[in-house]
Amino acid sequence: MIADKANPGHGEVRMTDSLTELGIDSLEVVELTFLLEEKFDVEIPFNANSDIEAKTVADLVSAVEGLVAAKAARA
Repeated sequence: MIADKANPGHGEVRMTDSLTELGIDSLEVVELTFLLEEKFDVEIPFNANSDIEAKTVADLVSAVEGLVAAKAARA
C-alpha cells in the first residue's frame, strides 16, 4: 500500500524511507491511513493529540502492528 502511494520510479521501498522521501504528501498520508484502517480494522489516531507520529515507513508499520496487537489482546 505504501509503495503504491510512492512516487513512480522510486524503486524499492525500505523501512527507513521517510514518507516525504517517497513523495507521499499529507493528503496521501490521510488516504493511506484510511486504507490501512479498513484493511486491518483498526483506528489510527494520527492527529495533534495522538502519540503516533508517522515520519518513516517503519513508524507507520509499527503503529499499525501495535494497534492490531492491542485489538487482538482485547478480543
